[in-house]
Amino acid sequence: MHEPPRPLTTRRQALQRLLAATGLAATVGCADSASRHGRLPKPDSVDEPAPIRGKGYKLVKDWDFGRSVTSVEAMREEFFTRYIYNNGQQDALNDEWERYRDNDNHVFEDGALALVARTPEGAIRGKIESGMIRSKWSGQYGYFEARIKVPDGRGMWPAFWLNPQDGKWPPEIDILEVVNNGRDTTRNTFHFVHSGVKDVLPVASSLLNNNKTYKPGTDFKDDYHTYSAEWLPDRVRHYVDDVLVVDREFKWVHRDGSDGGAAHVLLNLAVGGAWPGRPDPAAFPAKLMVKYVRVWQR
Repeated sequence: MHEPPRPLTTRRQALQRLLAATGLAATVGCADSASRHGRLPKPDSVDEPAPIRGKGYKLVKDWDFGRSVTSVEAMREEFFTRYIYNNGQQDALNDEWERYRDNDNHVFEDGALALVARTPEGAIRGKIESGMIRSKWSGQYGYFEARIKVPDGRGMWPAFWLNPQDGKWPPEIDILEVVNNGRDTTRNTFHFVHSGVKDVLPVASSLLNNNKTYKPGTDFKDDYHTYSAEWLPDRVRHYVDDVLVVDREFKWVHRDGSDGGAAHVLLNLAVGGAWPGRPDPAAFPAKLMVKYVRVWQR
């Protein structure tokens, strides 16, 4: 029998326990948002992505790690390196083995930002150090894209996703997840959405297989690819290299039905846990390479 590709219950339970224990309120999100009004230099020329061409979108954030954000200091002006929970200090979720750190876990090389997973004490649960970025900017709706090269190696779980700025979960939009566990590999991509409503909403079109994965015959570890999502008030469309992978109705609401509000942008290299499995020590150091992250809004 096919096992669920993602331990959804684990994530839900972990977040519920975390929020209950910390008493996290919307004030955390407000504190973070105080820094979100900074503006990066506008690029001379950034092509409008094909999926939204002519739809009236404007580029509002262009985090280009080969041009506009090229040092750790500049990165810190735009991003945090921990989750929003626990007053912005949460360094892991679920049963993952990594802990997010700043010990050369954010490295600029070859015109990109490398989020680096290292094993200073060995490939041990809770002792693996890895990198993540969480945007100080937050906003609701738009087109979100990143150009990424995912790492090889069993036990890796890179992700590009949107999470509520008010600190209350769900909702969540996973623009991209790649898991390498021997069953799921770097030839599969996952594109989940999580809403506070339990209704199964209609899917207009999908290239996902019966295991909820997209398999175009490409090994994503071999090169950079562009992953994106158009987030609208009533639906989400996921794209890989401008190919529409899945188009489905979606409600960005909390469990009580209230609006989920603005979202921040996350990229992280998680390692280990129930879904990715035990990491291979030979896979380290592992790097999630990010050329750019862009946000377009109307």
